[in-house]
Amino acid sequence: MFKKKEPTDIQLVYKASSWLGISEFQVFSDAWQAWYNEKPSEKRMESYFINFLEQDAVPFWVRNYVRFILNRKDLLEKEKKRLIIGTLTYYVPLLIFFVVIMWAFYN
Repeated sequence: MFKKKEPTDIQLVYKASSWLGISEFQVFSDAWQAWYNEKPSEKRMESYFINFLEQDAVPFWVRNYVRFILNRKDLLEKEKKRLIIGTLTYYVPLLIFFVVIMWAFYN
């Protein structure tokens, strides 16, 4: 009855950026390098990125790269592991700290 709405190209760029842990500008640079097999200069990327920010224009090579990245299952698994490890490295030291404080307080 209800169809799942497909994410827009802009949403996909933001999602890939988040998953990879890099900036949107870096996604553009990586996409250029993947498509044209050359490292782009910052100046070259600037005009494309400004169009993206101002007019929501996503170049074809960025669209292709982002879809490729988001369809890779190994990256999805890596992201899940990164989130779990990040959560553990944040909360476990806090838990240990509070246990030590409580133990020292009551002994």
